Amino acid sequence: MKNFPCRCLSGRSRLVTGLLSLLLWISTAATKTAKSTPTGSPAGTIQTAFNTKTAIWEVTWPGRISQYDLVYYSPPVDPLQGIALGNGQIGVLFWCEESRLIASVTRSDLWDDAATGRFHNWSAAEEDLSSTLRHACRIIFDFKYPLFNTLYLSDFAGRLSLADGSMNLTAASAFGTVHFEAFIDQATGVLLCRMDSDFNEDTPMEVAVERFGSRTFSHWYSQITDQRSLGLQATEAGVSDEMVFITQGLTSGRFAAGAALLQQNNLHVQCTREHSRRSSLSLTGPGRKQAELAFFVTQPLPRDPLPVLRQSLNQAKASGFDQLFQGHCQIWKKMWLRSFMDYGDDYLNSLWHLTMYYAIASQGGSYPGRFTNGLWGWNRDVQPWNFYFHWNQQQLYWPLNAAGHHDLLTPYLNYRFHSLPLAKQDCRQFLHADGAFISDVTERRGYNSLGELVNHTPVAEIALDFWRQYQFTQDARFLTDQALPFMIEAARFCTSLLVKESDGLYHSREGTGYEGWIKMKDSLTELVYCRALLQATLTALQTAKVHLAEIQQWQEILAHMAPLPIVQADNRLISQQADGFLL
Repeated sequence: MKNFPCRCLSGRSRLVTGLLSLLLWISTAATKTAKSTPTGSPAGTIQTAFNTKTAIWEVTWPGRISQYDLVYYSPPVDPLQGIALGNGQIGVLFWCEESRLIASVTRSDLWDDAATGRFHNWSAAEEDLSSTLRHACRIIFDFKYPLFNTLYLSDFAGRLSLADGSMNLTAASAFGTVHFEAFIDQATGVLLCRMDSDFNEDTPMEVAVERFGSRTFSHWYSQITDQRSLGLQATEAGVSDEMVFITQGLTSGRFAAGAALLQQNNLHVQCTREHSRRSSLSLTGPGRKQAELAFFVTQPLPRDPLPVLRQSLNQAKASGFDQLFQGHCQIWKKMWLRSFMDYGDDYLNSLWHLTMYYAIASQGGSYPGRFTNGLWGWNRDVQPWNFYFHWNQQQLYWPLNAAGHHDLLTPYLNYRFHSLPLAKQDCRQFLHADGAFISDVTERRGYNSLGELVNHTPVAEIALDFWRQYQFTQDARFLTDQALPFMIEAARFCTSLLVKESDGLYHSREGTGYEGWIKMKDSLTELVYCRALLQATLTALQTAKVHLAEIQQWQEILAHMAPLPIVQADNRLISQQADGFLL
């Protein structure tokens, strides 16, 4: 099995992400074919692991996927190397600290919105007051002994199982042993945990649910506000019928997060509200303690969320750990068998499977998981970068169509489509043009950051994502209802960037490249994306049998687009080698 450390949860690793995305896009769904024809098969038949009658990959299961599991030989004491679970809507990150196993919980729709709409990404006055995704809470499993400290460990084994989106760990120490299993039910979003501790003494085990909000530290490296009480408001903890919970008020509603025991195996349970931000349950009884627990976090609601929380936990209790896990495993298996990739390189295969796991676990909710951290926060409400940065966000989606995961693009495309009215308003108001403009930096309601108005191409790139989704799905309703309306408005804006000059060609007006402030005429990105978008939009209009007055104008532009600017390099800069050219 692979021992592949997890260092993929944070940071703006653009080059790595870009290379991975390119690799995935190129090499997904490849199979090796046999040189010989099977006995009894028609001449020329290709032997493949893909069953063309059932559309199922007939591969070893779960070994085909589990060979790429994340395996831990020591406790993940750094949250950035923690064990990440998710069902697309809810994400939970596990790590170890001394006697405690900590689970940080996030849900994709726990939004606190700014009082204003349009914003400025670098405004000091707006820092930590912008729209942000809040964490739900932390669940803390405290075994009361420092068994995760390597001073006392005699053995440790942990695993993130990619095939079924589950985790388990076993720690053996001078004080005794602990075994822990968990998964987030793919269908319901309930976190199920199974605990088994066997210590030398009869020691209580504690499970606590707590929430301490905080500043977001969006620009932690440059611009930090001094308001230390931000994020601490509107939290209330409580206990009810052996359920421990917290509720939290947001601008989008109030949510509840809580835990209840499924099985306690004759343990005595005591629930305590410790203060307004923490409730806990204590398990006492025999030296060996076995228990199963369910946890859930609701969406923000305009009413009391506790009945919804209680109903979800009761349903999980009625079904039980094992029954829910069986159905959960079948869902994960179907998702993995949508495609099959073997690059021929062990390390690249590991990267591919881990990348697809994170996509499945973080991109299926009400809102897309962001490029930084997905749905896995490690430090209260801290959200580095905080917003949807298009340049980075788009790279999460490039490999997904080719891998058969079109549904994982739906939250992202819905988010972009719902922002179209605001994008049209900003285009008219700030750029004095028809169509739609989307900034490189946007927040969850679709409002643009107004500091990036000269970077013109994000809307075209997003429009081509809509077109790619249609090309893979052939969903005619999606084309007419979402893709084509978005593409048309993006194309209208792109044509406003072009001016017919005395040479009879259409040139782009001044604009910047990605994250640059130098204004350029005939910028490569503007010329390339205008051409690509106009071609795709004309094809989409023809496919949908829709006629627009602009069609003739767009055809004229395509026929007379300025060529890409070329600078003649000195011949001494380039030499021809046996295997290619050297700069």
